[in-house]
Amino acid sequence: MATTHDGERKMIKDRLEEIIELLHSAGRDTEKFDRGNATAGTRVRKRAMEAIKLLKEMRSEVIDTRNERKNNK
Repeated sequence: MATTHDGERKMIKDRLEEIIELLHSAGRDTEKFDRGNATAGTRVRKRAMEAIKLLKEMRSEVIDTRNERKNNK
C-alpha cells in the first residue's frame, strides 16, 4: 500500500470504481432476468456475491489504513 495519503485514497477509489463497474455490468443481466431469462439471474447473483466480497475487503483495508494513521501520530 502506498504510504502517502493521496496514494492510499487513489487505491481505495480504484477499488470502489472496480466494484461499481462490476455492478454496472450486472445491470445488463438484470434487464434480461426481468424479461424471463433465468440464466441471467444466476449471473446477477454471482456478481452480487463478488461485489459483497470486494466491498468487505475494501472496508477492511480502510479500517486498517485508518488504524495505521492513528498509530503513526
